[in-house]
Amino acid sequence: MKNIIYKELKLVIIPATYLIVLLAALIMIPNYPYLVGMSYCFLALFISFSTAQTNKDNEFTASLPVPRKNIVLAKHVSFITVELLQIAVAIPFALLSTLLINKNGNLVGLDANFTFFGVTFLCFGVINIIVLPWFFRTGYKIGIPFLTAIFTYVILYVCVELAVQLSPLKAMLDGTAAQYIPYRIAVLFSGIAVYCALTFISYKRSVKNFEKVNL
Repeated sequence: MKNIIYKELKLVIIPATYLIVLLAALIMIPNYPYLVGMSYCFLALFISFSTAQTNKDNEFTASLPVPRKNIVLAKHVSFITVELLQIAVAIPFALLSTLLINKNGNLVGLDANFTFFGVTFLCFGVINIIVLPWFFRTGYKIGIPFLTAIFTYVILYVCVELAVQLSPLKAMLDGTAAQYIPYRIAVLFSGIAVYCALTFISYKRSVKNFEKVNL
């Protein structure tokens, strides 16, 4: 199992990923939809998956004496690793944005606070449950799953932004007022819980789908 995960992280995920995630620095731009800056990791994942399929990665891995569920798990681990790396890289930029650059807040969306990261986890979970089970229906088709997931990501982001901006709880969820931090932390942990649940369901569905595939 460890070797398959190592193969994914070293041979499948393109090295440029570690530069692409730095685009989280877009969070520091004044009055910018910050969640856009968090989405570039999926460009890296799309390129990685596309390149791997060109090189017959799944066919090669499936020919090895390993259970298919291990192949699915390795793909999920690589996906999750890139997503969590994107979030980890974004944290210092979010702090700089909030404390030094955009002290007056973001006029076009959520501020870079706990709510923002909770919504990010939610959106990443939705990406996972769309892309990975769909990909493992065939083991090689990746274009339509990614396009569908990104479209859903944008729609979900817009809906969440509107819900927050129009909600009577806007002051609690948006902004940086210290007295409302517990509410924002609650949103963060809710987003993490949803992310974990959706990713777990994604893994189960992917295993079920991949067991039926004849490569």
